[in-house]
Amino acid sequence: MRRPVTALLALLLVLGLLGAAPAVDEAMREGDAAWTAGDLASALVSWSHALERAREAEDDDAIVEASLRLAAAHRELGRVRTAVTALDAAEASAADNPAAAARLLTARGQLALASGEPRRAERLLLQAFEAQRELQDPVGAANAAVDLGLARLALGHHEDARKAFTGAATLFELSGDRDGRADALTNLGVTDLRDGRLRAAQEHLEAALALYRATGNTAGEADATANLARVLQALGRDEAAFELYRSALATARARRDVPRQATLLLNLGTLAQRAGDIPGAEARYTAAEEAFVTAGRADEAVAVALNLASLRGDDPAAFARVLERAQEAGDRRVEAMASLDLAALLRTSDPKRARRYVGQASRIAEDLALSELRWRALYLSGRIALDKGDTRTGVGHLREAVEQLERTRRSLEEDAARGFVFGHQEVYEALIDALLAEGDSLGAFVYAERLQIAQLPDLPITEDAEELARYREMAAEESFVTDQLSAALVAHPDSEQAAALRERLAALRVAFATTVDELRAAHPDFDRLVRVDPEDLEAMQAGLEPGVVVLQPVLFEDRLVLLVFRHDRVVARTVDVRGEEVSGTISRLARSLRARLTTRPAWTLEVCEQLGAWLIDPIATDLEGAEILVVSASGPFRQLPFSLLRHDGAWLVEMLPVVGITHVGSLAGRSTLEGRFQVDGPGLLLIGNPDGTLPGAEEEVRAIARRFPGATVLLAEAGSPDAMREAAASKRVIHLATHGRIDPDRPDRSHLVLAGSEETGRLGYREIPGLAPYLGDCRLVVLSACESGLPVEAREEAAEGEVIVSINGLSAQFRRAGVETLVASLWQVDDASTRTLMVHFYERLGQGQDVAHALQDAQLELIRTEEWSHPWYWGAFVVMGDWR
Repeated sequence: MRRPVTALLALLLVLGLLGAAPAVDEAMREGDAAWTAGDLASALVSWSHALERAREAEDDDAIVEASLRLAAAHRELGRVRTAVTALDAAEASAADNPAAAARLLTARGQLALASGEPRRAERLLLQAFEAQRELQDPVGAANAAVDLGLARLALGHHEDARKAFTGAATLFELSGDRDGRADALTNLGVTDLRDGRLRAAQEHLEAALALYRATGNTAGEADATANLARVLQALGRDEAAFELYRSALATARARRDVPRQATLLLNLGTLAQRAGDIPGAEARYTAAEEAFVTAGRADEAVAVALNLASLRGDDPAAFARVLERAQEAGDRRVEAMASLDLAALLRTSDPKRARRYVGQASRIAEDLALSELRWRALYLSGRIALDKGDTRTGVGHLREAVEQLERTRRSLEEDAARGFVFGHQEVYEALIDALLAEGDSLGAFVYAERLQIAQLPDLPITEDAEELARYREMAAEESFVTDQLSAALVAHPDSEQAAALRERLAALRVAFATTVDELRAAHPDFDRLVRVDPEDLEAMQAGLEPGVVVLQPVLFEDRLVLLVFRHDRVVARTVDVRGEEVSGTISRLARSLRARLTTRPAWTLEVCEQLGAWLIDPIATDLEGAEILVVSASGPFRQLPFSLLRHDGAWLVEMLPVVGITHVGSLAGRSTLEGRFQVDGPGLLLIGNPDGTLPGAEEEVRAIARRFPGATVLLAEAGSPDAMREAAASKRVIHLATHGRIDPDRPDRSHLVLAGSEETGRLGYREIPGLAPYLGDCRLVVLSACESGLPVEAREEAAEGEVIVSINGLSAQFRRAGVETLVASLWQVDDASTRTLMVHFYERLGQGQDVAHALQDAQLELIRTEEWSHPWYWGAFVVMGDWR
């Protein structure tokens, strides 16, 4: 958030008005009062009058201060060139005044940010900061640092932004400026919230709130309170968030701040809706709408009206009224949204009107560069065409919708991209459904794969840090400029600012496309990681061995589709079962296994029989002659070890080994691997019981080491992260017998426990890919650790609303570090049975078996042991990646 303009004006008044003539002083104060009251026209008149008087008096300081005010006002009105002219005119007056020159630099940086040029803004604001620091003006430097942080946020440089805000907070504290420090802490809190650092956000915002209360800054207090409520809401503390929103609302009412009242009522309505209190939500949305009307913000009022229409049900007349109001208010974004809502409601009953509304929304989405509406318009167009029986047109529109979704995802900042497609998978599903109806199994397989790839977190586009940073920076900048342009086109569609932003966005898209092309040329995996085309699958299919069967299950609302991929065919098998029944059954089984419910073997057997009936029985003929089953799983299937499914009265693992892959594209290029996988002592690194709490893990490592003379063994305190890195060089196999810690609230904070303190003895989820320089020769990593392969999702609050943070599991991060094959667990495991399984597994590897068959044989050993025959003991471990 930006520092309030009123605070900036107060600062300018203190810094510059002391030397102005009384007439200038009076005109300035009149302009300030008008600005505070929201009367921009009167403020411009008064400040223009002050500028004329200052020129007559040849008062350079007053000329600079009046020019800065005029530039700020023109910037708010979208008159970028006029604002620049105002600053240019003040340059001569600031020539001999370094302090005034530094403030002009800050203003130019703010203008660059408003014009969608965050790189230029960053450069100017950094110069302003250095100038203020040389002048030993901590307040001026702190203000420049806050704006510098905002520019860096726009570029996606969150850590650099955080440093700028932290520096500003320190400078404000040294200057005794408690309001300034509170502003900087508020910006820090908002940044933490965007990054999902909820505890840090809470700490910063609580500190800011205390400072605002101490200084009596009710406006700042209301801001900090509202943002703190968002944090608590994201932490699941809705009741506490509700009380904070109410407190902020009371403050806003006391200050007669109607716009803030409207925003807070909207927040309260959203909370009520989340809690299922529909009457409460409706009452607050209605009050918010009225408050926005009173505040003269018709565009925001009509946006709330759209929420109300959605809340009240599927009434086309209500959406039509919102559409009419949006047109009257000139809010083209809401006009497009209401048009699409109407089209969705009328799709089957009045397709002709629905097509007209979609066309109307499409034109607006194109004009305003609203990619999130463009894909929805394409999706509805496709559905309308399919309803009419025009399959060719329908499939074409749905393909375009998927392309638009994927372009949008790639242009988002990393945090916003997390889980982006989870909320839009109905587009993929509609296309897959249409392709299956046409009998195009290969096409359906392609888009099932693309859906799966789109759901993967943290796409490893390139391992080159500089290239990846450049890609993400350009994506963040394009996203920022797009948002700025959308806002400008709503507020001031014909302004200089809107024109400048259009030009900037066009240039950015050209540059972004060039960057993508360069990445594509430098990294052959780029396209396969962001999309899959039919020719890709055909090439992979030709390279599959005859005994390999690839299975991809796809859940629809009313059925399950099993896509089977072999070297000579692609087929689709449809199962008549509701998607929620399948996902619910998987979830119950997974929960029971994670909870170690081994006392109900009959129930476990029954559930595995049922899952086998859905997932294996329908493809039994397709498995004839199979030597291995490769499962490309997404969604709920990622928490299910297919080896424990039942078929013909036996566990699937008793028939053939099972391997998991993230997507079919990961099979490409495996033929370049030389020779069959081999394990020997010198190429084996064993790490066990690094924190001293797992004596069974230490015994496991010693037992394996006895079978592989020459293996490197790190036990107890010897197994630190640094020791692991040093020992990993030249090792083909790394075995880690330790704790796996999964954080269900912040999955990306999950970690493996190694030797050392709580800070130094963790191998964190985000750190694992950084092991790549040490794992150049490593072919296999075995994580004999609890839940090391468990995928986890959690919902978090971000700047654009709730997002899903997802990880494929700790083991998957080793794939990003270049390791081809992983063995990991999906739930907490038993020490004794795991030790036995791992010893058998390594014995089979030492005899020359591939990883999949070695694990299969080890699991069969446990199944034949009565005390460990329950799948909780043997079914947790899975092979992922290249099994050969």
